[in-house]
Amino acid sequence: MPSIGYGTNKKTKTMLSSGFWKFLVHNVKELEVLLIRNKSYCAETAHNVSFKKRQSH
Repeated sequence: MPSIGYGTNKKTKTMLSSGFWKFLVHNVKELEVLLIRNKSYCAETAHNVSFKKRQSH
């Protein structure tokens, strides 16, 4: 039977060290949803988003 070991708190397990949760953005609609919750989430652009779409206008 394995022991628990050095377990982390489940509530803060995926939280970044800055205190934000990472949110993967694939399109502009997802980014607009993120603007509502901008105090607790940070955006990360998905790998399959092209360079032209990553540029801010």
